[in-house]
Amino acid sequence: MQSDLVLRVAGESGEGVITIGETLCKIAAREGIHIVTFRTFPAEIKGGSCMIQVRLSERRIPYHGEGVDFLVCLNQDAVDENLPDLKEHGVLLCEAECDLPEKNPGWTAYKVPFDRIATREIGSRISKNIVVLGALSHLLSLPKETIEKFISEKFARKGKTVLDHNLDALQRGFDFARSHLAKKDSYRLPKGSGRKRLLMTGNEAIAIGATAAGMRYFFGYPITPASEIMEWLAAHLPKMGGVVLQTEDEISAICSVAGASWAGGKSMTSTSGPGLSLMSETIGLLSMAEIPAVIVDSQRGGPSTGMPTKTEQSDLLLALYGSHGDATRVVMAPTSVSDSLRVTALAFAVAEKYQLPVIMLVDQALSARLETVDRETVERLPQGSRSCASPADGAPFVRYQLGGSAVSPAALPGTQGGEHMVTGMEHDERGNFACDEETHTAMTVKRFRKLAAIESDPLVAEFCTRLGDENSEVGIVTWGSSAGPVEEALAIAKGLGISAQAIIPRILNPLPHQELKTFFGKVKRVIVPELNFVGQLATLLRSTYRIPTIGLTKVKGVPLAPSEIVEKIVEAESTLNARSTRAYGRAG
Repeated sequence: MQSDLVLRVAGESGEGVITIGETLCKIAAREGIHIVTFRTFPAEIKGGSCMIQVRLSERRIPYHGEGVDFLVCLNQDAVDENLPDLKEHGVLLCEAECDLPEKNPGWTAYKVPFDRIATREIGSRISKNIVVLGALSHLLSLPKETIEKFISEKFARKGKTVLDHNLDALQRGFDFARSHLAKKDSYRLPKGSGRKRLLMTGNEAIAIGATAAGMRYFFGYPITPASEIMEWLAAHLPKMGGVVLQTEDEISAICSVAGASWAGGKSMTSTSGPGLSLMSETIGLLSMAEIPAVIVDSQRGGPSTGMPTKTEQSDLLLALYGSHGDATRVVMAPTSVSDSLRVTALAFAVAEKYQLPVIMLVDQALSARLETVDRETVERLPQGSRSCASPADGAPFVRYQLGGSAVSPAALPGTQGGEHMVTGMEHDERGNFACDEETHTAMTVKRFRKLAAIESDPLVAEFCTRLGDENSEVGIVTWGSSAGPVEEALAIAKGLGISAQAIIPRILNPLPHQELKTFFGKVKRVIVPELNFVGQLATLLRSTYRIPTIGLTKVKGVPLAPSEIVEKIVEAESTLNARSTRAYGRAG
């Protein structure tokens, strides 16, 4: 039995493609199998092709897989679009009426009349995807009883007739496959540990991490691909005594976050690039008034409204610099679904401790990714709280005190003796308007001292991952969801006898200077893979550390492939070897 299986389901939006993939994920998580997925779907309200790829493994995996072992196509367009990605000895399960190439490189094809079974035998075309699940249950030895349980849970609320149709569809798909499809391949569901794992998307992990950190006030405006965060919180946060409010736009959302946080509540919003642009002025207010806030940006293809359902990492420079004036903010970027839990909790801990806005960058691929998570991850999330003052009776309260710590204690509304001014204007220590150059300089220094303090804070010390051979002269720096393909690429390169090393910071402002400087001191070639056109992280690294970089950028709406990174590693290694040979020749 193979230890790793990459399965892709493709078809038309509305055919239940995602339901097939998610059901497989639920079965695998129950069996203790590791899962990483990638899905893509059209921006149109109705119609268009969609796909979900599920990688299942006995071991921890960082990436959804390159190339497909088992391809399920619900129509001809899905076959035409996805068949080139099927591995040489892979399996194709498709609609019986699909036309296939006369020659194939060795893959196995199974044809099932999914549409006929659903429409003629069951009388419900929308049950077609459940017929597919029935056939997969036979071909991959999936536990049919478990699928029946999931179907019952999913459709019970829709009435007995709908539930019976779907259970019938599952059985008919299974019976057809058992009777008509002689098993010709060796693919099965990988063996699990038997220890149930949590299964969640990146957006769900962000919402869970936020509630675990004590967030009780969420304000947002629906926008793909971040909407699922608000949807999850709308269903669960009120049960925890929290508030979820859908505002009229993103400006109202971030202003509501500022108000709730100023009043003492841990507050958050989520958006995508267009919404983050609208929030930029209030992010400056949060910095000026020293108010904590967490803003999640799930990046989409851009600019403008761009490609709402496609992935990209092109908001880094906006997150770093998107405000007029010198506005302090922290920028973080988790690398996986499991990581999103911890980084979200850390974002709240840092925002509260240092009284400033924290922007968390994810992307469509990570937001929508389903991944298994160990239960212990949820139990060990970082916590943080705001320093609040207890003013002495009669003495004027100095809210923005200069000298000492860069973080001055806050006085929440209603605190006896804590009266002070809070505005977006430059101010003196008590919050009164002041625009003289000495005060503005002193207050700007105060606000930016927070970033210097964060660099050495134990809270964020562990948020820089090192991978690969630390003696290699080929180095990789990446961020966010591109970490998974980089980790896989390092393993592939090692198998080819080529060494490389990587550093992956989860905090991008302030940069972890000590770790990065040490890293750059060891390598002679720096590859920077990222999902944007101009190389935004590479630009930041070059301007900060004055080092040359080798860019690897992609804007196709899909993640980087490990093979693309391996190709750059090989090129960098070859260049270094050529230099060494020339130097040896001159010395000889």
